[in-house]
Amino acid sequence: MPGLEGKDSNVLGVKVKDYGECDYCSDKDNQETLKIPWSIWSQWLYVSQHMKDKEWGAVFWVKDSTITGFKIPRQEVNSVECEFKEELGGDGIIHSHHDMGAFHSSQDDHHARNLYVYSIVITNSKGSLVTKRVKLPCKGFGYVKVELRLVDCPDMDISRITEKELFSPMFSAKERHKELGFKDEMLPCDRCVTQDCQNCAHFYTGFFPCDSCIGFKCKECQQTRGIDISTTLPFCDFCEDCESCSSCGKLGKFLENYPEEKKRFEHLLAEKTNEKR
Repeated sequence: MPGLEGKDSNVLGVKVKDYGECDYCSDKDNQETLKIPWSIWSQWLYVSQHMKDKEWGAVFWVKDSTITGFKIPRQEVNSVECEFKEELGGDGIIHSHHDMGAFHSSQDDHHARNLYVYSIVITNSKGSLVTKRVKLPCKGFGYVKVELRLVDCPDMDISRITEKELFSPMFSAKERHKELGFKDEMLPCDRCVTQDCQNCAHFYTGFFPCDSCIGFKCKECQQTRGIDISTTLPFCDFCEDCESCSSCGKLGKFLENYPEEKKRFEHLLAEKTNEKR
């Protein structure tokens, strides 16, 4: 909670009510971008790391939607507030919430955010929040959220980092094949004889060998590693006849490996049967 020593909460002399984040404000959230040079952002991160569990604050200046500089006023701080001891002006205020969340408290609203156009809260591990003070049609004022974008960042080669496609065994492999333009007779999982999912060239491209699996050790299968199979099984995705569960050979082989799952699947079968009715 930043504050200014010896001043009223509202030193701007605003005579109308602060409506905070009203519906009018929320409709305009994230329509503006405030740019911050990496050189300034890195200094803020350094100060926050140095202060550990103590708050700290600073004021900054903005030109053409870009933060151009900042100054740290003389201040006294503890874990819940930073009290400025001098007035330096500025277009915005930044203060830290160390390990708390990125939000503006009621004290922030009363003692700091209403004094500046922009207000930034940063945290050590829970992101940041930027708002801008705006006039409202009701003649009051409130705050809209603003995107914060780093600029003038150091040159780094991140070409070695690529995004891995997410997939789920609950998504039909046959639907995935059709989406990619494969014909039914070309489905590689239908022709699979190795069941070596870990080394399969199609393993991460949405192709699932579950419909031709002969092991039915789903809990140990490379294909289902990290996937929640508590409500169904991957090979069920290839079945369109829920009434055949009671006589399903695949389910029977699975239960031979995991007899403790029998009651759970009896319950699921009962639910499916009721849905059919």
